[in-house]
Amino acid sequence: MGPVVIRCLAVLSVTQTVNWAVLFYAFALWAPRILKETGWSETLVFGGFSVALLATGLCSPYAGKSVDRYGGRPVLTIGTLIGAAGLVVLAQSTTPATYLLAWAIIGAGMAGALYDPAFATLAQVAGPHTRRAISTLTLAGGFASTLSWPLTLWLLSSYDWRQIALLYAAVLVLLCAPLHAFLLPKASERLAPPAPVSTDPVSKPAGPILNSPEWLAMSLFATVIMMHGFVTSAFSVHLVHVLDTLGLGESTAVLAGSLVGPAQVLARLAEMLLGKRIPALILGVFSVALLPVAFGLLIGLPTGLASALLFGLFYGASNGLVTIVRGIVPLALFGPHGYGRRLGMISAPSLAVKAASPMVFAAVLAQSGAGQTLTLALGSALIAGVAMGILCLRERHIR
Repeated sequence: MGPVVIRCLAVLSVTQTVNWAVLFYAFALWAPRILKETGWSETLVFGGFSVALLATGLCSPYAGKSVDRYGGRPVLTIGTLIGAAGLVVLAQSTTPATYLLAWAIIGAGMAGALYDPAFATLAQVAGPHTRRAISTLTLAGGFASTLSWPLTLWLLSSYDWRQIALLYAAVLVLLCAPLHAFLLPKASERLAPPAPVSTDPVSKPAGPILNSPEWLAMSLFATVIMMHGFVTSAFSVHLVHVLDTLGLGESTAVLAGSLVGPAQVLARLAEMLLGKRIPALILGVFSVALLPVAFGLLIGLPTGLASALLFGLFYGASNGLVTIVRGIVPLALFGPHGYGRRLGMISAPSLAVKAASPMVFAAVLAQSGAGQTLTLALGSALIAGVAMGILCLRERHIR
């Protein structure tokens, strides 16, 4: 990989870790404090995060198309600043309307500040090294939850959630936005036209963005990302609460949840070392299969620290690898032409479904307890696994 790619990776490794930690993961520990302070219902509080995910889904196609046209530098910079503005509004919110507005702004920022525009940015400069570049980026970004949850819990011992939201907004404005604005590649440093990627056995030549034979493959893969995300987006905010409800206590639940990050990193490191030997679709099948295994262990083993730690490892490994799969499978199936727009199209329906998941899981947890919540998660994870298996078999048959 050349110096431009290395510089791009260095910048995005920092900013993606911080952006995910601040915009996505911190809410898991803010939520109980927001409930206690405001007296609002769980539906409203967790509905805010759902509004954010819905806004992300609505804005993702536009963000992806903008990266294709203008490059990642302006999109990631503006997305980060919008996310920071949302955190400021959130810190000042005293009514349900302003609270939901804040999360809508944060969600719009996430569409331009998280992995999809970052992956598309890498594809524009890395060419045939895109898979390796994406794996490297997600390797660094895997520490986001490990950074966010212990740090946020520590800050909550001295500050309230509103002050922390303002602090995190300042970090986005003073650190991440300038890194995006001044160090990401300029338009002149992008590859033009996009270099074809042929390192994967199932790679296909570039073609029209919406070629009709691709719809089934895109629909199956969107289903995989949608159902996997339905579970993981809910557990990004409910994981600590669910483990606490099972009787582990908040500090132990945070410890188990903190293993998710290292598990993501270890899985991504293994993918980097073995990735050239594993086709993208096979990696997808393996990564998605790990999620029902994780919930099966948590349901089947006696409740305790050991089962929670095993869950964190398998859950983190699945989440870590699926992040890579989300970036490389569309590239392997459809080629680099219109890559950013494709990611946005695949992400949009999944983010719309993911938007409902925090509220759905909150309702199930409140009405039926942790056991039914875990069963719902297991069933959803199995659907994702079946869809990924069908996609793999279909492509192998065509090939």
